[in-house]
Amino acid sequence: MAKKTSDDQILQFHQQIVELIKKYQFRDRNQICCFGISVSQCYVLETLHTHGPLTMNELAKKMHLKISTMTRVVEQLVKKSYVRREEGLSDRRVRLIKLTKEGKAIYKKAWANIFESEKIILKGIPYEHKTVLIDVLRKLNQAVSSWQSCCESPVSKS
Repeated sequence: MAKKTSDDQILQFHQQIVELIKKYQFRDRNQICCFGISVSQCYVLETLHTHGPLTMNELAKKMHLKISTMTRVVEQLVKKSYVRREEGLSDRRVRLIKLTKEGKAIYKKAWANIFESEKIILKGIPYEHKTVLIDVLRKLNQAVSSWQSCCESPVSKS
């Protein structure tokens, strides 16, 4: 039988996740900005690199952002010639957001920098713990996705 999560564990979890997020966000901001792109712009480039051309709706969903926010980020990338909008093949009203040659190049530079920093971070973790860490992070991502997709507020559940 699984034990109930204690209030102290919830507090410790919150404190650790907040610290980790802050460190990653500021690390990313400091490293990525030297390439002339923001963290949000880099995440868009990474998403397009991973998934290929996407509609604004698809991109906003994958980025967990509102369309209005996504539109501003994409517009900045269009002005820098890192992405372009193309007409959809089946529906000309739909615009696909696609990486340009320049966008692929800047993403590869930023990713190489991020990859090296990840290598340094993982160097301090014993080999046998790395697989467990990755598995725990995968399960945490799944739990957060499950929580986000739920219609009810977690506070209202008992």
